[in-house]
Amino acid sequence: MSDVVTSKPDVHDMVVVHRTFRQSCAELPDLVRGLRPGDTARAALVVDAVRFMLVGLEAHHVSEDEYLWPLLTARTGVRAEAVARMEEQHHRLEELVTEVRSALDELTADPRPPLADQVADQLTELASVLTAHMDEEENTILPLAAEHLSVAEWEDLGEISLAKLDKKYLLRAFSALMAVATPEEQRTLLTKAPAPARLLWRLSGRRTHARREARLRAGHGG
Repeated sequence: MSDVVTSKPDVHDMVVVHRTFRQSCAELPDLVRGLRPGDTARAALVVDAVRFMLVGLEAHHVSEDEYLWPLLTARTGVRAEAVARMEEQHHRLEELVTEVRSALDELTADPRPPLADQVADQLTELASVLTAHMDEEENTILPLAAEHLSVAEWEDLGEISLAKLDKKYLLRAFSALMAVATPEEQRTLLTKAPAPARLLWRLSGRRTHARREARLRAGHGG
């Protein structure tokens, strides 16, 4: 099969996905650090937000590890070092995800300051590594993907990523994307989404996401 790409994929949708992670990176460390001893209800809400971010991050990165990096490595020649660097960053992020996740059950049951500070520090480090990774990915990898992948291959990457995500998170993930998207980006996302997803987002996803986010922010710093 020829590797000639006759039409370029719209890789901007990954920038929107990254935007959801950037928002979480900016907010979650402070939310965790702000937990009060004994407030297990608040801890459960914040920990749920952390778990959701970690689940989405893993699905996103595993799809790149299994599908995107092999394709780009085979097609970019001397620029394969950029892909190798992405893989190394993924390994470090996996380590940080494991560190954070190992403390979440205990944090939910007992949100005491030393533990909350520990998890917040871990999330801050994760945010630093992830932000640098996403910056480089957007500046280096996405242009390579647009140049070397077909539209169908790029769409396959999205399908693989969704398949890695637990079905119970699908509407929540789509609603999070729509919440950070511009009106133009929303229109593009809606054209790509299956009809059931569009309907569920309009019926309940948009409002459920807004209520969840309002609860997270209302309980912070009060």
